[in-house]
Amino acid sequence: MEYNRVKLVKDYLDEIKLDEGIIDNLKGKNLLVIGGAGAIGSNLVYALSEIVQDTGKIIVLDNLSSIKGEDSWNVPNLSNVLFVKGDIRNDIDLKRVFKEDIKIVFHLAAFFANQNSVDYPETSAEVDVLGQIKILEYCRLAKIERLVYASSGCAIYGSYGKMPLKEDFISMHLTTPYQINKMTGEMYNNFYYHHYELPIVNCRFF
Repeated sequence: MEYNRVKLVKDYLDEIKLDEGIIDNLKGKNLLVIGGAGAIGSNLVYALSEIVQDTGKIIVLDNLSSIKGEDSWNVPNLSNVLFVKGDIRNDIDLKRVFKEDIKIVFHLAAFFANQNSVDYPETSAEVDVLGQIKILEYCRLAKIERLVYASSGCAIYGSYGKMPLKEDFISMHLTTPYQINKMTGEMYNNFYYHHYELPIVNCRFF
């Protein structure tokens, strides 16, 4: 399983031919992937591992909430990957990973997703909003080079966005706490960008 995924990601990177500037920007650095054992996060970890090789290290922080039973195949077992089981709401866990001289943070952790947030709105807000604020604070104090945040198009544009969608369009007609939390996450990112000049990229996956 590990070999197949490594080969699949390597073949994909060969096919898309990443810009050399992107590769050079990642090499030689310690990269933190929060939520790195999830579906998207684990593939990102495989890709980053292939890119940095032995010049840097990928640190994964994940509470394994997306793992069912004893299935742990989404946790990459690679020589340049350090896995830390922890929660973004826990300061001890965050201090542990930020001790690794982190330069770039990829934040993909979430209380996934819409129906879960409807059933458990308080937990959803604790993870997706309060957890996000904690990450922003640690990034600010660590003076990282960049935070890449996994936002959601369905959260920002809502369920009834007018087509074609535009980046600066924001819907106020949100139908789940998950959407509200992701919108709030982007708002806090904007605040930390403008107030503290923290470099942030919001990625609206879906």
